Amino acid sequence: MLILMKRMIKKKLLNEVDMGLFTGKVAIVTGAAGGIGRESAIQFAQNGAKVGLADINEAGLAETAKRIAEAGGESISIMTNVADSKACDDMVAKTVSAFGKLDIIFNNAGISGDRAVITDTSNDMWDKVIAINLTGVFNCTRSALPEMVKNGSGVIVNTASVDGLVGMGTLSPYVAAKHGVTGLTKTTALEYSRKGIRCVAICPGYIVTDMTNNALAQEEVDGFNAMIPLGRGATPAEVANFVIWLASDQASYMNGSVHQIDGGLLSGMGLIT
Repeated sequence: MLILMKRMIKKKLLNEVDMGLFTGKVAIVTGAAGGIGRESAIQFAQNGAKVGLADINEAGLAETAKRIAEAGGESISIMTNVADSKACDDMVAKTVSAFGKLDIIFNNAGISGDRAVITDTSNDMWDKVIAINLTGVFNCTRSALPEMVKNGSGVIVNTASVDGLVGMGTLSPYVAAKHGVTGLTKTTALEYSRKGIRCVAICPGYIVTDMTNNALAQEEVDGFNAMIPLGRGATPAEVANFVIWLASDQASYMNGSVHQIDGGLLSGMGLIT
């Protein structure tokens, strides 16, 4: 009886996956080992997509893959340093080899870097943050585009930041990179829309992830919460909900656009009454 129940539950999960927004679609998620990337990868799989999981964190990738499998989904894990263009080519090639094509890429891998004013920011730190946060998006986009052009369709979602819309002291490499991502998003849309490919960007505000927890002191977290009209940071799942919609056919007219997910943070720049 127990075995039969397990089989019925597994069948139900698989049926739920098969009826999703992305049935028959293949997606790649970079930065899939945790946070927004993990939640988005899981939601892609729950909605029927087969997912290529890319990150440099092997243990984190394994956990994401495990959760996808538990939900009845299918994924492949690919150790990928997005700053390495050949690694990005390999990421796409392995995904296509496993699943036959590529429909969606969510360029989400990123780091915050060390906090310092410009005169105290080393070239090494500048280069590292730019390489992952901006060049990484370029590399992955360039690697993915030929497959999408061949298919005659595709969606690229890039993770920028509210810091890609305004300035932020002591984070010059991060801010510069995220501004670059918003520009690259618009350029990609202009160049490839007529080939059936959409490109959009999200600009998260304060999101409660391991990266932000490591980057921000508690007083900074309290300060952000005080400035955000909703009074709190977002969960990764709340961001993933929007990523899934943007990547779906329900958002078929969204292109070249940049979207804040900030709880109202930039609406009044912290002027809460």
